[in-house]
Amino acid sequence: MDSANHGIQEGAATARAAEFGDRIDMFLRSQRTLIIAAICGYAFLRILIFSAAFPLFNPLDEQDHFETVERYAHGYVPGSELPQTGPEMARLFAVYSSPEYLISRQRLRAVGMDVPVTQMPVELKDSQYQKRFGYWSMERDTEAQSPPVYYIVAGGWYKLGAMLGAKDWALAYWVRFLNAGVYVFFVWISFLFVERVYPDRDFLGVGIPAFLAVFPQDVFFGINRDILSPLLVALALLLLFDAMREGVSSYFDLIAGAFLVGIAFLTDVSNCVLFGALAVALCVVVKRAVRKGAVQKEFAMILAAAIAAVVPPALWVARNRLVIGDLTGLKAKIAYLGWTVKPWSEMWQHPIFSLHGSAYFLQELIKKYWRGESLWEGRAMQWSVADGFYVISSFLLLAAFATYLAKWSTPENRLSRISGRVSLYLFVASVLFLATISLPFDFHRCFYPSHELPYFVSGRIICGTLLPFALIYLSGFEYLWRPVRSYVHPVIPLAVFLIFVTCSEMLIRRDVFHSAFNFFSLLGN
Repeated sequence: MDSANHGIQEGAATARAAEFGDRIDMFLRSQRTLIIAAICGYAFLRILIFSAAFPLFNPLDEQDHFETVERYAHGYVPGSELPQTGPEMARLFAVYSSPEYLISRQRLRAVGMDVPVTQMPVELKDSQYQKRFGYWSMERDTEAQSPPVYYIVAGGWYKLGAMLGAKDWALAYWVRFLNAGVYVFFVWISFLFVERVYPDRDFLGVGIPAFLAVFPQDVFFGINRDILSPLLVALALLLLFDAMREGVSSYFDLIAGAFLVGIAFLTDVSNCVLFGALAVALCVVVKRAVRKGAVQKEFAMILAAAIAAVVPPALWVARNRLVIGDLTGLKAKIAYLGWTVKPWSEMWQHPIFSLHGSAYFLQELIKKYWRGESLWEGRAMQWSVADGFYVISSFLLLAAFATYLAKWSTPENRLSRISGRVSLYLFVASVLFLATISLPFDFHRCFYPSHELPYFVSGRIICGTLLPFALIYLSGFEYLWRPVRSYVHPVIPLAVFLIFVTCSEMLIRRDVFHSAFNFFSLLGN
């Protein structure tokens, strides 16, 4: 009798827990619009505040990205040589570049250099300005021949800021602040993608936008062409998956999505992996046409989509070959950096083919994929606890997601299955892209990548995969959480995770708010 009563009590407790979980799902579903609006608002403010808190011209070649934006705003067309830094840009870099990224504030304060040149003591001001101006005047703009889309967009934003009266350092921050608008649009598009492809997954519908809103990748706090990739990839995937839906007029969606695949490539070459997603979409449309007996009717649309995707990159590649002398436009930059191409036989001796080398590559890449690469006072802005969590959880949930895909045989949501496979392909292919471009070069005395550590481990280069990675990460988590879901809804550990990431980011980056070179200090002076 006691065991029977105990069983009844356990069953009642389980039923109450399940009912509580259902109520959470119902709340997430009914209040989704308000929740997503709050998430987007937080994402906008977070990017805006950190963009203002970091001093100008970080070590991720921000000065070159900004100068290229300024050139495009004034009608620049890339030539066969890397242009030398102009006097106005050299002046701006000399006055407002912060040495705090590389030198401790204590050392800078000891010699009176912990403030911009304009605020230095008289005896230092002229000598420091001339020294820095001379240095920058001898530099070349290494991004001038890079893929053009971001610079065209940011150049238009630059012109708008100039029309509104922004100038000098304020105009540089104005270009940075574009990141907040781009990122919040990305979060919103990601929500729309999940809502359409995973309509019954309430946890993912809220969890993925929230995950992306707090994702601590610091490339979004500076001027960099990579900031446009997540939005373009998410928008392309949204359109392509809309085109794959049954019963939907997909002509515009497919052609527009294909066009954005080409535009994403013209933002960063690493987005070439997106052509694989386009191939999947075209195959689905072809199969649908065959099934319906409408191959001829669909052929024109498929051909138009292929042309829309291929022609813009092909024109850019052809121009590079004619004007610059190579297909990617990297020839002059590689020569300027002092890299050389290794003989074919030496490429296969790369340390990435060893167990130690591949482990180092993957761990460093995962760390920098999450938190970025910014330095402060010459040290990486990191916390070992957070780094360990990012690495372990990423590998664990990637494995869980792969297991989930292998076991998932339910036929009811075909688009969701395709999305899972495409997401895994995009992330893995992007990692392989970085591994592949690590092979050909001897980096000699370059600081990064270096002869000793010849790996591209810059997560920002593949940040176009943020939406696919979020889908993998949270779907893997939801899969592992299934045994206890009836007792604890997954939104609760997600909230703990969001708080942990937010607090970690504040802990790691708190010092930048005290800089005399950032937006808040410059505005006060």
